[in-house]
Amino acid sequence: MRSHENIILGLFFADEDNLVFDNIKYSDNLTDMKINDIKMLSYKFLGPVFLTAATGIGKNWQIEFIEASLSLRGANVDEVDVLQSFFTLNSSIETQDGASNLFALISTPYTEDVKLLYDEISNYIHPSITQSKIMNENLSGSRFDFNRMINSELERGLNLLEYSLGASRKAYWEEGQKYYCVGLIERKTGENIRISNLYTFSKDDPLRKLYLEYIPSYYVLSILPDYYEHLISETLEVYEKKGISPNIRMMRLRYRDKKVVYLEEYIFENKISKSYGVILVQQNGEIEETRKLSYFKKNLRLILDKNKDIKDSLNSINPHFVSERWGTISNEDLDKIGLILDKNDKLQSNE
Repeated sequence: MRSHENIILGLFFADEDNLVFDNIKYSDNLTDMKINDIKMLSYKFLGPVFLTAATGIGKNWQIEFIEASLSLRGANVDEVDVLQSFFTLNSSIETQDGASNLFALISTPYTEDVKLLYDEISNYIHPSITQSKIMNENLSGSRFDFNRMINSELERGLNLLEYSLGASRKAYWEEGQKYYCVGLIERKTGENIRISNLYTFSKDDPLRKLYLEYIPSYYVLSILPDYYEHLISETLEVYEKKGISPNIRMMRLRYRDKKVVYLEEYIFENKISKSYGVILVQQNGEIEETRKLSYFKKNLRLILDKNKDIKDSLNSINPHFVSERWGTISNEDLDKIGLILDKNDKLQSNE
């Protein structure tokens, strides 16, 4: 069994009524205040899982996977807590009573086999919880103690995940799938700087309206990178992990047979983190100009490493993009994105 001081491991369950239950491993050396902060993480990480439904768009997109790359900044190597992986996994199950979500928060010193852990969560632990609930309700009726059952299932599930940690990450066939880029996000953060902009199709381009069908919304996707990067940084701080800074690497969202991938690359220079990320939709019958993830990753690195002007680089990402920038930080700018870029006249005329 690994020391709890070397890992971050939590399992969060949200039932059909969005009531949240959790089981989180942490060191006994932490203060009561830190432990209380850790227990609040489940609500913060699960919050955006319900965000797309709350926007009123009518499609409940699920955030299945979030991964951050971890880098050493401003600390001596011997003072740094060694962590290589930081990611979250979310399984959603729809029933006649609604959707439940099982969310795992994992950070370890190893490059974990994410698919192995996701299969355990989605194919074993989550179904076990829902089936146990149905069986106990039928057998015990009003005497059924749900809290006791869910706490037992979460502890059992967490122990299974911990036992599976340390398996090396493998390459899977999904990485060979092709995608089409519908947006690019530019971000810069430093002590006295915070910039975030979205580039995409012209608001009058028919392609913008077409691909609204394949994403939750530009508003939602503009918020998520900053939200989760700050939350991961907060999590590392709460767990007192020293000398490590996160940058969002990838997010995967799904709604039925539609999938969105957000892929980001970054560089840290002169105490400023500069990153570019692409919003990608999975290949389908309407898309022709598709590329593998490796293509987009290569082009993002070229923009960063050669310090190219973003306007000169849009053509390689998507020749249909325009150089108009949409701010994604202030509420006023985000409202513009929601009102203009997320407007679909065709959908509205059919309502």
